[in-house]
Order: sequence, then structure tokens, then C-alpha cells
Amino acid sequence: METERNETMGHWKEALYHRMPIPVQNSLLSLHARRLGRIRFDAGYGRLRHDLAVLERSSLDGQRAYQSERLSRVIRHCYENVPYYRRLFQARGLSPENVQTPEDLVKLPILNKDGVRANFSDLMARTADPRRLRLAHTSGTTGSSLSCYWDEEVDRATNAVLWQHRSWAGFEFGRPLATLLGRMIVPPGQEHPPFWRFNRAWNQLLLSAFHLEDRTAPSYLEALRRFQPEALESYASTAHFLALQLRARDEYLPLKAVFTTSETLLPFQREVVEERFRCRVSDYLGAAERVLFAGECPVRQGMHLFTGYGITEVTDDDGNTRKAGEFGLLIVTGLHNFAMPLIRYRIGDVSGILPGLCPCGRTLPLMHPVTTKAEDIIVTPEGRFISPSIMTHPFKPMSNIVASQIIQESVDLLRILIVRRTSYTEKDTETLLKELRNRVGGRMRIDLEFVEKIPRTATGKLRWVISKVPLRFAGEAASNLYAEEDDRQEVRT
Repeated sequence: METERNETMGHWKEALYHRMPIPVQNSLLSLHARRLGRIRFDAGYGRLRHDLAVLERSSLDGQRAYQSERLSRVIRHCYENVPYYRRLFQARGLSPENVQTPEDLVKLPILNKDGVRANFSDLMARTADPRRLRLAHTSGTTGSSLSCYWDEEVDRATNAVLWQHRSWAGFEFGRPLATLLGRMIVPPGQEHPPFWRFNRAWNQLLLSAFHLEDRTAPSYLEALRRFQPEALESYASTAHFLALQLRARDEYLPLKAVFTTSETLLPFQREVVEERFRCRVSDYLGAAERVLFAGECPVRQGMHLFTGYGITEVTDDDGNTRKAGEFGLLIVTGLHNFAMPLIRYRIGDVSGILPGLCPCGRTLPLMHPVTTKAEDIIVTPEGRFISPSIMTHPFKPMSNIVASQIIQESVDLLRILIVRRTSYTEKDTETLLKELRNRVGGRMRIDLEFVEKIPRTATGKLRWVISKVPLRFAGEAASNLYAEEDDRQEVRT
């Protein structure tokens, strides 16, 4: 009930924001940032940044000692305040003293997403203050959503690892930053610039990914040149789109860094982005459940796992630990969430720990890029390109959907396959259609089809977004990006 109330309040505030004049929207964004900043950049943030800087040069034993200290606090808290874990420990005859190190975690079972849903209320700490929590929604590559709560400590820790990673590219808070992500900061129906808003508190230009197309691209590039950012944070597909627009004009937009996230960064995307922005791309992964963070360093021989943020295991389907260099399921334990702790949580992604240390000098373990969101891009009748990461947003609050798949049959038709839970209602359909139209526009037809299961490809992959519409970047036609990359991989093998 509390979750539903928070969702309703969120929609109400968003609708009110979109009716405000642009200067008022800018002011509201800045006020919101100042409020968040009091948590994210407090004294605790400074201590965490110091710890992270020390850890990234520490020995493996030093990192394990830090993780053990954090883990013992989380385990003791779980035993005393979280009903699910109290029952689990008692059923296994364990006490907090039995789980003190990362190696001890194997004494506990793996928790999957169904387990979180089934035990949602009992995973909440009895000491948590609902007024100070944030509700996060995540969706896997099949569009099956999961909700979880996190507290202010998680907000602070996430901010610390994010800025520690950005510092590797020589970029620090306060310098001008442009972001091109999935935030609905511009009303969906707006047809003319500005398709961006300004957060003065953080010196941040927020650009709408929903309005980016060939027609509007020149205004985006002009806004970026006026703002003169030192860095851009973006989905891989939207950064690639802007880079292609620059290439079509034989122009460059030099930056200090481009940070990409939420999508698989493909080699040919990286090449064009680095060429046109005259800088390196740093890819990073941050899980919505706030239990794992990993990012590239300038050497880019894998993603460094931030061991001060969470504990990461790699296992086979039966929970057996994989050796370094072997791929497996990622099992993660958060070290900062005391509101809704997730211990040995199967996040749903596949990767592996790379053997050896990085030549950059950092001792943080290296991980293969995560295999996730290798999906197609949606093309709207207006010519806009919608990233697959943006298409996850309407599904994230949809707890009554088991799995889904988006198929773009033509430029004006989306077919949505949905596997429903028994609790699914007509209200879910109305909400989903409304949120989808907010992102793809009113000219797109959307057909919902309720099915028993989602089909896999011939190679066993479970695709979430499939587009049969070719892309046109700055007048150049190409097959949809991820289909193109899949073909290249097939040829190589």
C-alpha cells in the first residue's frame, strides 16, 4: 500500500512539473539537486571517497578485510532486524558470528528475484523509516520488473563510487556535465527546443533522450556547444547517435570524457564516439538494486569491480563457484543497504572475473563486460530513436508482468508480448499503454498480446527488444545496431 501511494505521488508531481514554465522547471530541478546533495555530498561521502581511493590500491587481503568489516555489520543487522534473515539463520543453525567474511557467504542460500517478491515485506528492516527510503524498480532483459528499497546510506555510497569512477577520467564534481539518459525532464509532447533543462546546483545540462532525432539533432549540438561541458554521460546508443550527427557534418565536439551506461557498448559505437568527441569512452555498470558497481579505467581491459560497494561471486547454475576466467551467474551482496539488505542475490546477469591485475596499477578485480541489454533500437514515426534502456522504464513498476518482449513490426507498429501474473488487471494495461505512448509518441500503434511464454532465438538467446525497422543515422541507412553486431559475432565464430 505504501508502494502504491509513493507511485501515485510520483506521477502527480511529474504531471505538475510538466505544466510549469521552463524557468520554474529549471529551478525545481536545482532545488531537488540541492536537497539530494545534502545527503549525497555530506561528511560521510568524503569518508567513503577516501576509503575507495585507498581500496583501489590495496592488496587483496586489504580489500577482503574491508569487505569483512562491512559484511559483519550488515549480517548482525539482518539477524537482529530483518525477519527473513532471522528465520533463515535460525533454520540453518547459524548465528552472525558464523558469517563474517566473504568466504562465509556460501553458508547462505542464493536469493533470486522470485524470492525477493515472495518475501518482500519480511526483507524490510523493522528499523527502516519509510519516509527516508527510495523505491527502485529494475527490469531484466525480459522486462520482468522487481522493486526494492534503499536508504540514504546507499544513496551516499552510490554517489561515492560514481564520482570515484569519474575521477579516473580526470573529471570531478562541479565541472560542467551534460547527461543524455532516460529521465523525463521535458514534456513528452514538446515539439520545439529547448529539449533540455539546467540544474544549476550541480552545473549540469540534462538533455532529453526522448526528443532526439535527425530533425532536432542540430539544436542538441548547439546547446552542447553553448554549455561547453567537459564530460557527457549517456546511453551508448544516444552517444553514438550524436557522434554520427557530428560525423555527417564533419564536426567535432571535444570533451574530457564520455561515460556510457545501461546498455552494451559495442566496439563500432565506441570508435565513432571517441573519434568525434576526441576523448576516451568509460563504460560503467551500476545495478538498480544498488549491490554492484563496476567501471572501466583508462586502460580498458575489463571493468573494475568496486569491492567497497558490494561482494561479487560468480557461480554456475547450481551455485558452485566459477574459477577466474570462467563465465557464470553474478551473485552479489550489498554492503550499504540497511533498509532492505540483499545477501547473495542473483542479479540476473552473466560475467566472469578476469585473472591477473590491471596494468593501470589499481588492484580492484577485473570483470568481463556484463552480457545484458544487447537489444535493438526503436524508431518512431517521427524519426526519433528510442534506446532499449528507455523502453525498460514503463515496465519497471509493472509487478504483475512475469516477462515481456517488444517487437517493432514497422515504423508505426509495436507488438508487445506479455506473460501475465494472475493478479494482472485492466489497470495494468492502461498504465503500461500510457507510459509507452509517453515515450514513443501518439502516432505509434501499440498492440498487446498475452502469451504463455516468450520465444527464444535459434541460438537460445532471450531477446527483449526486436526491431525490424532499419536505422537511418544522419541520412545513412543501416540494419538495426544490435542485429548488425549479432551478425558480426556469428561471422567471427
